[in-house]
Amino acid sequence: MLMTRIIDLIKQHESYRRKCINLIPSENIMSVTARRALMSDLVHRYHHKDFYGGQKYIQEIIEETRELLSRLFNAKYAFPEPLSGNISLLSAIIALSEPGDKIALISPEDGGYPINLHPIHRRPIYLPYDKDIANIDVERSIEFIRREKPKIIILGASFILFPQPVKALSDVVKEIGAIMIYDASHVLGLIAGNQFQDPLRERADILLGSTHKTFPGPQGGVILTNNEELAEKIFEIIGFPPVLVDNPHINRIAALGITAQEMILYGESYAKEVIQVARMIAKNLHDRGIGVSFHEKGYTYSHQIWIRVSEDKGKEIKEKLEKARIIVDSGVRIGSQEITRRGISNEDLTIITEIISKIIKGEEPEKYSRDIILLVSKLNEIKYSLDKN
Repeated sequence: MLMTRIIDLIKQHESYRRKCINLIPSENIMSVTARRALMSDLVHRYHHKDFYGGQKYIQEIIEETRELLSRLFNAKYAFPEPLSGNISLLSAIIALSEPGDKIALISPEDGGYPINLHPIHRRPIYLPYDKDIANIDVERSIEFIRREKPKIIILGASFILFPQPVKALSDVVKEIGAIMIYDASHVLGLIAGNQFQDPLRERADILLGSTHKTFPGPQGGVILTNNEELAEKIFEIIGFPPVLVDNPHINRIAALGITAQEMILYGESYAKEVIQVARMIAKNLHDRGIGVSFHEKGYTYSHQIWIRVSEDKGKEIKEKLEKARIIVDSGVRIGSQEITRRGISNEDLTIITEIISKIIKGEEPEKYSRDIILLVSKLNEIKYSLDKN
């Protein structure tokens, strides 16, 4: 009975989400081709070649995925083993610092990623941030880094509209002998498509993040670097014998490799369209009187736009929009990546933004659910994918 109930709930979930527009900036949709890898025989298998038999093709899959990721991000070393973006970051911190070391990062209050460093005995310190520009305050941060001398500086954020000042901070990072990590969880797909910034070329030591946000792969993580010494230290945490990851889920790695191939082929066009769609959503909402952040800066250089509301109002908007089958988060960050991959048209964007603006202004959301269901019914193909090859 338990399995019957779970299967039924899965079917209900899939039916429901097929009839919704998803604008959550931390989710995406995989191609059918990549999803097949998740459901393949690989889902049952381990990968330790020195102990388990049956590894004839598994090791080739892992190495091919490494090569595709290295090619895509122009990195010498690629680690597809982490099971999440958070595990990627935690692995790098443990590998490259010692207990008691200071770790400088963007505060969660300023849109940074929430991570609890106290159980691993690292000391979080927060980079000066300028809310007026939605970014790190470079001059104050240079002084802060010189004074505090953190072992690791982490750039990247959960709320991210504009490129981070990697190059501007790189000299002071090298001056104090620190390591710069760029957590690209939200913008990894835009970086892959050469449309946001190139942290490794801008002298970040490590590029890492989630593989299921703007990067349209399976839920998981990746770590990339060009530094051999740092790569060796990371392998001690990611490799064998295991510390944080034992079985990295070979089916996930295969799906990640397929997605990397899709991004090599189509990533630039996809990333350009993601940003264009985000800006179009922002302009449409702004023109309808909705308070979209940073109109004066072109709204965004990423997949996200922000609607200026209080925390309580954000939760209310999230709940009302869902009644119209429009899915957002309570931060009222709107993400363009999934609807871009579904092939959203300009006409449909106009319809969606008009509905969002009317609901925010107080109209009843339920009366628009049928319009959204009809709109979504037309989005049946995954663009920028290998599905037709």
